[in-house]
Amino acid sequence: MTERTEPGGLSDERGLLGGWLDYYRATLLVKCEGLSGEQLVMRSCEPSAMSLLGLIRHMTEMERVYGHRLADWNTGLLYCTDENEDGDFEAATAAGAVADIETFREHCARSRQIMAARKLDDTFGKTNSHSLRWFYQYLIKEYARHLGHADLLRERIDGATGE
Repeated sequence: MTERTEPGGLSDERGLLGGWLDYYRATLLVKCEGLSGEQLVMRSCEPSAMSLLGLIRHMTEMERVYGHRLADWNTGLLYCTDENEDGDFEAATAAGAVADIETFREHCARSRQIMAARKLDDTFGKTNSHSLRWFYQYLIKEYARHLGHADLLRERIDGATGE
């Protein structure tokens, strides 16, 4: 079972940013726990390709773009290609579910390591136009947005609701 811990209300800025990001990462995994590969690839409704496993794969891509690129700006995408720009959702398969979830966990750990080694005011990008603080906020926004989708997908699959 995935453990989730909300950051303390008196944490410093770094603790709050990292704490909420980790909480949301864990929440996405909680939404996927106990489901089969077939359930994880169940789509929301036509024509959407959105599924819980698709969200796992999409957030893996976000970890690469907004976490891993802080160490190597040339980091490419894993699932999305020129031939299939939505490969994170469209190419998700029940058979690949366990491997995709493990890849997500590994990517989160790598992003955590990269981000921890930098200062919040460090800047990145081709023109150094965004601070590490911005990258934290962007990832938090992405998770918060997609966790609402995960709630609805999980409820559709087996009726489970909750935080």
